[in-house]
Amino acid sequence: MSDSNTTDFTNPSTFILMGVPGLEAAHVWISIPFCTMYVIAVLGNFTILFIVKMEPSLHVPMYYFLCMLSVSDLVMSTSTLPKTLSIFWFNSREIDFSACLTQMYFIHCFSSMESGILVAMAFDRYVAICDPLRHSTILTNPLVAKIGLAVVLRGGMLILPNPLLARRWSYCRTNIIPHTYCEHIAVVQLACTDIRVSSYYSLSMAFIVTGLDVIFIAVSYTQILRVIFSLPTMDARLKTFGTCSSHICVILAFYVPGLFSFLTHRFIHNVPQHFHILIANLYLLVPPMLNPIIYGVRTKQIRVRLLRLFTHKGCWREKGVGRGYLRGIPRETRLSQDSQPMYYFLCMLAITDLVRSTSILPKTLSIFWFNSREIDFSACLTQMYFIHCFLVMESGILVAMAFDRYVAICHPLRHSTILTNLVVAKISLAVVLRSCMVVLPYPFLVRQWPYCRTNIISHTHCEHMAVVKLACADTHVSSYYGLFVVLCVRGLDVFFIALSYIQILRAIFSLPAKDARLKTFGTCGSHLCVILASYIPGLFSSLTYRFGHYVPLHFQVLMANMCLLVPPMLNPIIYGVRTKQFRVRLLQLFTHKGT
Repeated sequence: MSDSNTTDFTNPSTFILMGVPGLEAAHVWISIPFCTMYVIAVLGNFTILFIVKMEPSLHVPMYYFLCMLSVSDLVMSTSTLPKTLSIFWFNSREIDFSACLTQMYFIHCFSSMESGILVAMAFDRYVAICDPLRHSTILTNPLVAKIGLAVVLRGGMLILPNPLLARRWSYCRTNIIPHTYCEHIAVVQLACTDIRVSSYYSLSMAFIVTGLDVIFIAVSYTQILRVIFSLPTMDARLKTFGTCSSHICVILAFYVPGLFSFLTHRFIHNVPQHFHILIANLYLLVPPMLNPIIYGVRTKQIRVRLLRLFTHKGCWREKGVGRGYLRGIPRETRLSQDSQPMYYFLCMLAITDLVRSTSILPKTLSIFWFNSREIDFSACLTQMYFIHCFLVMESGILVAMAFDRYVAICHPLRHSTILTNLVVAKISLAVVLRSCMVVLPYPFLVRQWPYCRTNIISHTHCEHMAVVKLACADTHVSSYYGLFVVLCVRGLDVFFIALSYIQILRAIFSLPAKDARLKTFGTCGSHLCVILASYIPGLFSSLTYRFGHYVPLHFQVLMANMCLLVPPMLNPIIYGVRTKQFRVRLLQLFTHKGT
């Protein structure tokens, strides 16, 4: 026994990766969002590379750097996820010592490289905005190549000591790594020698390299903002700032998860280990997934090229009469329809989000901060009613918004006569009444059950099924009714939304001009994003709760909270980014100028 504990694992042949310790039963469920993010990242980044190669108008420095970013994202995510999925799906935990060090090197090398690419992109934006006349003479192709080479060499050379130092340590404790991949500190901590050199070097690289990159980016944007706010007109400010928005989003997507992961790992020692590991994995998966989406949404040339791929047409006619719903409608008429109903529904959505999030978060925070766990029975039923009522209401509002988009695109000349203020009011009233009536049986059924087991609810809020399970009577009626509401009510909503968008896509693809297609589809972009933000977390939470009986309870509770908090957070961001009127008004507020 003592021999096995003191065996010298100097250059061990293999390490054992444990995956996510403490969540082994949920590995299959965790793999679903991980695999989805990886597939999106691979498809999205390859699409960016293909489009930039095929589109001559994108052969400029900014998109050369974007291609470098895509390659970096592909390598960084592919370095970890295939092995992680093999642990989750096939319990294949062994990894060769040399392969482990190689994986460690690639992860940290390309993470450092991505940070350098973001600095190069910030420099490109600085030159383009602060010195536009000299942009093409400063950022020539040879200079772009030199910057790219410098970024690659910096990432490669600065990270090289990490695996070299890790190789020379002797490992006499264990060869089990409590992680999904060979993270540097997780490997080094297995050594039985003084590893302070490795720790200090990695910490200095994190502060100096990433810190300097952040400083350079901040200096660039300080100069950029100074130039933007010196422009005389609001339109000029908006358009100039719009050229930086994609890059700013990518910066936030890269640095914020990384900073959060780093701070929790280094300084918050009472956070569960599985939380550290999940955050570390998200840091390597979220930026590669978001970067192509951000640039795909914000870059017109990429959207045009994608639309060509979907319609299988190399060239579109700019003129001529097309078939379909929008035939013969002047361009100005198509693109400047009365959009008031859409924003009335958006106001309803905002109110719904506010009520739903406010129904749970104050009590949840009082539990976390003040250990205030008690809740009155009537207050519990009221909270349950509000949560489920406004969930159903939000689903109905999304159907109403889909109907608005259908009328605006498929019957544009009749939009203002069909969706009058009176009709909008009736639709809104129908959505509210439907939600209130459909969910009303929940608290009435729950109130009539006797509770003779316990009064402890294993949740952060009074979730319907969590409360029903405490009853000591036959609760099948309540369970079946809850399932009926999910499948029939929300299922019908999804069906109607899908039906609307089938008709919308038919109308869009019948247009003869690519600009008309893009601009018409662009009016649906925000609504589609909001639909995905609302239904995907809800579907995943519902599936894990109903069928994932081996998923740990804390994972189900966290997912349920995310389902109630993520859509209210994302909806105003989506519409704020995608709607020009919102952006103009926000800029007016920041600059303290009226219209």
